[in-house]
Amino acid sequence: MDELFFLDGKRLEDPPALRALFYGEGVFETFRWKSSPPVFLSMHLERMRRGAEFLGIPFPEESRLRLGIEDAVEKATGGDLHVKACLLGEGDTVFHSRPQSASLLVSVKPRAEGPEAVSLWICGERRPPQNRLFSHKTLNYLGNVLAKREACEKGFDEALFLDTDGRVAETSCHNVFWVKGEKLFTPSSECPVLPGVTREIVLRSAERLGYEPVCGGFPLEELLSSDYAFLTNAVAGIVYIGGVDGEEMHSAPRSYEVIRKSLLLEFGW
Repeated sequence: MDELFFLDGKRLEDPPALRALFYGEGVFETFRWKSSPPVFLSMHLERMRRGAEFLGIPFPEESRLRLGIEDAVEKATGGDLHVKACLLGEGDTVFHSRPQSASLLVSVKPRAEGPEAVSLWICGERRPPQNRLFSHKTLNYLGNVLAKREACEKGFDEALFLDTDGRVAETSCHNVFWVKGEKLFTPSSECPVLPGVTREIVLRSAERLGYEPVCGGFPLEELLSSDYAFLTNAVAGIVYIGGVDGEEMHSAPRSYEVIRKSLLLEFGW
């Protein structure tokens, strides 16, 4: 007998993307689409390609992905949009099989304006640096979801992850930066962090903005004792860290506003 699938008692003749549904076998990218494609869309698609290669998902031509995303955006309304593009693994349901093909799922919604400053809760779960999943933006996202949910239930805006050695990693959906003197710090790609596109642009821009970029493994105290700190992602852009675990951080100085406005211009925002 062939494998059969039922949803709420109704048989599915052509169930979609079962490997993505059963095993989280997929990769995704999220970004802001403000009346035109993101300036760094190619960087997002390249990261998606690396993630697909890591999971063994056949990767379509970039032109096909662009057309699929653009078609979805054209059918939506609004000039400032939050776009999520997911590449879903397709194939049989034997858990160790390799996916045989891929499908593209795109969601488009109005972009919500976030707060200018956020509070962080330190998640009790520590991340092992050796887990390669953290380096890719996969659909295995439940750890991030649960941490964000718990942070919000405790009255915070975001969850901050540390690794098993107590070093700063990232939040549930942002990379972390902090400034001390003329140096700009962020956890390196050897830490359990996603190498964000916005993170890369900030690092490229650091020297032009008068900062020496420093990547490495840093204890939480380095963040807490900084001059100021902020988060980045491709939807929110750059967001100030107002406090960590109930302890207030310094107020945003003028130098932060210089960085923020410079990056908004670079992203065409």
